[in-house]
Amino acid sequence: MAVRQPSISGTFAVVAVLSVAIVGSLVASLLPDEGTTSARFPPTQRLIDSFIALLCRPPNDAETLRWDTKPFTTSELAASVRATEESLRVRAIRRAYVDVLLRDPVEDGCSELRQWVDRPNAIDDIVRRLAATPEARRVNEIRTLLGRVQRRDPVGWDNASVRRWVQSGLSVDEIADRLSQRRPMVGVHYFAWYQRDGRGWGNGVTTVPDDTPQPSIGWYTSSDVAVMDTHIAQMTSAGFDFVILQVIAASPESWATAHTFFGRLEGTRLKAAVMLDGLYTAQLTTSVASIERARAEFAAHANYFRPGDTPLFLLFSGRMDFRVPGVTIRNVYWADRYGPGANTFNPDGLLYPHDWPFWSPTPPPLINGIVPITPGYSDAHLGRTEAMEHPRNNGRMYHEQWQRALALRPEFIVVYSWNEHFERTAIEPTVAWGDQYLQWTACYVAHAHAGREGMC
Repeated sequence: MAVRQPSISGTFAVVAVLSVAIVGSLVASLLPDEGTTSARFPPTQRLIDSFIALLCRPPNDAETLRWDTKPFTTSELAASVRATEESLRVRAIRRAYVDVLLRDPVEDGCSELRQWVDRPNAIDDIVRRLAATPEARRVNEIRTLLGRVQRRDPVGWDNASVRRWVQSGLSVDEIADRLSQRRPMVGVHYFAWYQRDGRGWGNGVTTVPDDTPQPSIGWYTSSDVAVMDTHIAQMTSAGFDFVILQVIAASPESWATAHTFFGRLEGTRLKAAVMLDGLYTAQLTTSVASIERARAEFAAHANYFRPGDTPLFLLFSGRMDFRVPGVTIRNVYWADRYGPGANTFNPDGLLYPHDWPFWSPTPPPLINGIVPITPGYSDAHLGRTEAMEHPRNNGRMYHEQWQRALALRPEFIVVYSWNEHFERTAIEPTVAWGDQYLQWTACYVAHAHAGREGMC
């Protein structure tokens, strides 16, 4: 995904200031009770964020004096801290929670994790104690049920689905009944960043290569309501349940376009969820403020996507060592290996319940309730250090990925993408292939909604 990263706007700065009280309380919930007010040398927010991410606690005075009195890079700090015994223990306990309870304790604040870190218990003893809890018994009960109904063990790959049912309060029989009736919901990634300028057609930073298949409606401007109406009508006709709408966190134009898009959804059955982009290395306070702003501005809309009781918000390749009450947050990213214990996005190889895959070569995996679908991929023309090519082969890759997704019967199937023309993953009608991908998609979505497999 070729991303546009403008500077932080005045509008966003105002919202960040208004969010200080909320963000402060959220950061406080991540900090352990002891030692948060006794520091004689107040650390910078950047240092606090880094230590929370690495050790689930703020820095002490000695650490503040060591790091805040000189320039340092995040990677330099991370390498130093991760080599400590405390970091090894934090990571081992975090892994124990993921392995036994299928959840990341950091998502509920740091106090639970730090209680174990600061006790003398050996890791094996912590694992045994976690495994003896009522929560663990409930997890195993749901795991067994899902394994029987779906004919696969969800642990590791699909922890989010287990946790969803664990927290539902429903009986095993009630869950089994709902699983038998469930049909995949189908979404698509949508990029509203296109415009024409003196260099050609692109997002203001990167230009789409000249040999890219031209959309059937021409080289459009994404903020044009006529373009939005056309896309919404086409996506609706294809049967999509929801759109993942990319919003660049620091771009006021992107927020304005998103508001227009939600306005054009009114009166349609199509839902949309916001994916916040450009927060890869953002401070915790910035990421939280962005989620809070998106919730305040979009969540109340009648067409906002709520797969459960709460609105869904996504980060693109962000950091997830925080929580925002009242919303469901997923971190969407690409990795060459998503598998538990081998994940190349997270430093310790863990696959967390909040992780969602962006796209994958064939065969696509089932991860935390979602199977990603793509018609093909190519970034060789973008000048990246390590280029990737996954040819469409006249639709063969798209068919193979859909067949895999239908066989897995996930909670969500998400197509990458409607119109990401930089990486050539688009399925929107073009001069080159007409509406062929639209027709294939409509056929496969119909299969998904009927809960059946089938070729199109």
